[in-house]
Amino acid sequence: MATMTYAEPVQTHSAPVSTKVSPTPSISEPPASRAIPADFRSSLAAWWASSGYRDARVAEDRLLRRLAYYQPTPPEPSRSWFSWGHAAPATSAPQHIPTDGLLATLRTVFIPTPDPALAPPRPDMLMDENSSISTSSSSSKTKHKHKHARALHCNHAEGLTDYINTLEFSSPATKDSKEAVVVVHGYAAALGFFFRNWDAVARAADSTGRRTFFLDWLGMGLSSRPNPSLLTAPTGSPLEARVARAEHFFLSSLEAWRAAEGIERMVLIGHSLGGYLSSAYALKYPERVSSLILVSPAGIPHGSLGDKAVPPPTTQPKPVTERASLDAAADAAESEMHDPAASEAEAKAAAHPQQSATRRGMTKLFLWGWEKGLSPFSILRGMGPWGPLMVGKYSSRRFASQSPDDVRDLHSYIYGTSVMRGSGEFCISHLLAPGAYARMPIVDRIAPLKVPVTFMYGDSDWMDVEGGWAAKQVLAKAGNKNVDVHVVKNAGHHLYLDNADDSNAIIEAAIRAAPKMDS
Repeated sequence: MATMTYAEPVQTHSAPVSTKVSPTPSISEPPASRAIPADFRSSLAAWWASSGYRDARVAEDRLLRRLAYYQPTPPEPSRSWFSWGHAAPATSAPQHIPTDGLLATLRTVFIPTPDPALAPPRPDMLMDENSSISTSSSSSKTKHKHKHARALHCNHAEGLTDYINTLEFSSPATKDSKEAVVVVHGYAAALGFFFRNWDAVARAADSTGRRTFFLDWLGMGLSSRPNPSLLTAPTGSPLEARVARAEHFFLSSLEAWRAAEGIERMVLIGHSLGGYLSSAYALKYPERVSSLILVSPAGIPHGSLGDKAVPPPTTQPKPVTERASLDAAADAAESEMHDPAASEAEAKAAAHPQQSATRRGMTKLFLWGWEKGLSPFSILRGMGPWGPLMVGKYSSRRFASQSPDDVRDLHSYIYGTSVMRGSGEFCISHLLAPGAYARMPIVDRIAPLKVPVTFMYGDSDWMDVEGGWAAKQVLAKAGNKNVDVHVVKNAGHHLYLDNADDSNAIIEAAIRAAPKMDS
């Protein structure tokens, strides 16, 4: 079997400038996932053997192999000290490339590093973005004063460049289409989380003449990870500037990716934080979006952890600037994050006041860290050998409805992407208050949208479905009647995994109903 090589994408100076390269998964079958650590000893062994990017890339490849029409790309030269400039052996025979039907390919799309100087003073203020749409020219003219992590960027012939990890689905009939369905993940996730949706979404898109793309946000998943200072406003900046700077980091990179791919209009599908950012993108670039599908989106309604009620929407932006006390927020956090499956454990905890107080103290600590801009992944990385055990407990609990193989593969994928160097993850406290309530709620900004909008929530979702209903009212008042709100049964926040069949059916219908450019 061929040796598997998973190296960071590298762009050489001698090669012609290109925006697309392979992330180098091997053609050979990846090894099976290790067992999820059940004790410290196994966690220590997993931590000692882990290697971040490589493990995450292998885990992603395992998920992709579930697709019969996934086409792995040949390995590129290894970049290790011991094999610099030498291609890894490829003893496996090349796979047959289908001449008809869908084909799934994974590749890297290079984009300019986002320029924070181009961020507007507030999110609802439009600036001249011609420079960001013409990708490389503007970024190369701007001299960034930030130091970047060399290992997580590529030295492009035209300057420092970042990249977006891109999974594309196309057929001979759609490979040159200027329209696409683009799916983006939420916080603490990556494109591999959608493995139960890839085929359904791709087939629905193909039936409407569109390509399909699943992306890792810049600074997350297996995309490059720029210095987080690029998304952080200077100390003392107004709340609006903080939000605008963080949003710009993601929206400008998505727009640069779109331009690099030659896409004119998108059906944009976003989960959780991805739903928030998809809404913000549609507001900033309305001519590029033909339909929005928001899957348990964060940041839609008003509210705070200390206030369960969602007030009616207003016509003027009203940033969330006040925080409830930590005591009140802790109470609401426990209610907001309530997991029905944990009821028995909670009942036992209630019988032991000391344990309940400890849990309450941990919740307060979490809220304090959130407001201070700490990342939960920084804590995970600092846990060292305890990390795999903690992620294993989360994976086993959260994805219990999946098959044992799926849970193991997801665990490996989550841990691999989570321990990589921090970047986009630091956006969370700038965009959202504890409980995923937006600093500047989308419901206050959504009225200008004229495209069809589909909201989806799970029936045991901790995201507030009232946000979807409130947004529908705002849009209807503004003249947009093409808005639907769906609640998927037997599903939580990750409804696309918990109940993939019903979620896929809703998404497929929305894709087929999305207007085309020529209609």
